Amino acid sequence: MAADVLQRIHPDIAKFAEAVLNSEGIGVCGELLKIVEPKSSLSFINPRIKKGSCDRFKVLVPYAGRTLKWEVLFNQTQPDFPPDFIFGPQDQEFVPNIEKIESLENWDSNNPESLVNLIKELIREYKEYQREQVEKIPRIHFEYTTLAADSSYPEFEVHVIKGQLNTDSIVNFMIKLPVDLTGIPPFIIRDCPGEDMACLFVSYTSLNGEHVTPTLLLSPRVERAFGGASNLRIPHWLGVNGCLLEYLPLIQELFAQKVEQVCQAFHKRREYVAAFLSAFGSSVLEYDAEGFMKLSLLFKVQGFFCIVHIELDKNFPQEAPLFYLQSIYHEKNNQPYEKLEAGYPYSPRWSGDEMAERARTFLLEKIPAFKDASLSNAKF
Repeated sequence: MAADVLQRIHPDIAKFAEAVLNSEGIGVCGELLKIVEPKSSLSFINPRIKKGSCDRFKVLVPYAGRTLKWEVLFNQTQPDFPPDFIFGPQDQEFVPNIEKIESLENWDSNNPESLVNLIKELIREYKEYQREQVEKIPRIHFEYTTLAADSSYPEFEVHVIKGQLNTDSIVNFMIKLPVDLTGIPPFIIRDCPGEDMACLFVSYTSLNGEHVTPTLLLSPRVERAFGGASNLRIPHWLGVNGCLLEYLPLIQELFAQKVEQVCQAFHKRREYVAAFLSAFGSSVLEYDAEGFMKLSLLFKVQGFFCIVHIELDKNFPQEAPLFYLQSIYHEKNNQPYEKLEAGYPYSPRWSGDEMAERARTFLLEKIPAFKDASLSNAKF
């Protein structure tokens, strides 16, 4: 898609567009710039020229959970000149201070990064414009100034989206949160490279703070570390009297608790598997030596051999392990005959050694019945 866009842009301008598409992520969430809707300023285009005639396009700029659509206007008859910008109907009052934009004053047509640098400076000016809009809204201004004064959350964006009436306006905050995955077992996040990033998106649909909706955004790596977004329930907003600097520490506490929970579950699983290796060393067929999520044992009771597969949940020890008994002699529906055994004595407060001993007693009682079930329900 990006290649198609570049092919449609005039060759003397395409280098600037390509640098935009290849630039690093920007903003609090580190999202990428995009280019859409290339078109030409010429009233007539030679039909023989199918590519490379466009000198205008729109840049999608991620900002505070929304996407700004800025139109960039080059002139293909004067490709060395810097472009003009149209910022869109909602930002008609946004007039950047040209004197502060060095990339425009010192435009270098030989540097492909010139447009990227210009856009970054315009984003800086846009942030200042949004700060000025916030000053007109007392409650939101309080949130902004207190957040800006706190060094714990240095990266954030605010966006005032004006409605037809002042009361229709919506204000969004996007705040980058510190997240520490130290202690998370490496195997959990090994196959999920990228940044350890968490952002809180807070939308004020009433400017007095009565209707506030917080949403947590996690990078894939952090989401994997926490066991998926469904396992993370963020606190409810604190009500009309709540504020960001009271709410944000609750999210930080939630992160710390989740990291501790994941680490404790890992250590408990490792303890559990170690206890089984100690108690049933000669019977162990295989086990998960990385995540400690499963192990398999070979049992012999009354001359009958069977395999016991034990599967542990990621929330162990709160969730009891699953015991599957599998016959080595019989099959059903072209699969080894097996049965899930449930209802065995279990307490998450027991040590690994006690769990192993209780499991031994339970299995020695159940395997004879499983032998009879194998003969009755399966075939050789």
